[in-house]
Amino acid sequence: MKSRALFYLFLFVVFFWENPLIAQESEEKEKSSYVTVTTLHGADNFDFEAWKEIEEEYFEKVTSKIDLIRSHEVLMSYFAPQFAEIKVINLISSWEDIMTINEMRAALIEEAWPDEEEREAFFEKQNSFYKSKHSDEIFLTSDFSKEFTPQSGQNNPFIFMIKTNILSDIENEDSYENYETYVNEVVYKNEKILGYYPFRHFWGDDSREFTEIFVLDTFSDIELSQYESNALLSKIVPKEEERRDFLTSLFSAIESQTTLFYRNIPSLSK
Repeated sequence: MKSRALFYLFLFVVFFWENPLIAQESEEKEKSSYVTVTTLHGADNFDFEAWKEIEEEYFEKVTSKIDLIRSHEVLMSYFAPQFAEIKVINLISSWEDIMTINEMRAALIEEAWPDEEEREAFFEKQNSFYKSKHSDEIFLTSDFSKEFTPQSGQNNPFIFMIKTNILSDIENEDSYENYETYVNEVVYKNEKILGYYPFRHFWGDDSREFTEIFVLDTFSDIELSQYESNALLSKIVPKEEERRDFLTSLFSAIESQTTLFYRNIPSLSK
């Protein structure tokens, strides 16, 4: 029998040990919200409809009832085999809320499946869809988010383009100022970019990580958004040489970058 611990991780990440960074939070971090990211991997012979049915039941009975989870998305790989990688992303206001949510979730589980045998059977079935490998990270939100709220009843999935940046130890002096300009004048004004969410590392493998999530309507909008971004950038930096210097400065803050594409599951969105 697989360990039942996995279901405690899926659809929400909780860390039971005391993180030493918490006691050292700056005033800036205290103003930020927490973003928890769990990366899971589907088991062989993954049955999507069966998986979706059981996760919708869990979502309806547990996750959707926890108001302290401000936002919740389940993402699946767009290009890789669909179930090779599944990301569960939650937005929570404070560390205290994370601990409270754990208690609320446990109570809701008991309420939804009061019979112990039925509860064990449900979570054993849920766990059967996943390999034991998973990873957990926590990020802090940034002031530069471009908020996006889907229309009620949205049934079509959105495209999530996730850029994982490893920040450089040395960067141009004006790189942060140029980033702020680029977000305000390009990302915010680009109609193809529905949402933009930059996250700073808080807990995880690499303290240099800076993650950017772009939300778009369709995959074709990715290329269209690039054309629009180029046009918007040309308006604020019309001279080609100055524009090249602007981009060089902007990207001097990034040592390396990887870009992956996902689609969300609308019935599991909050």
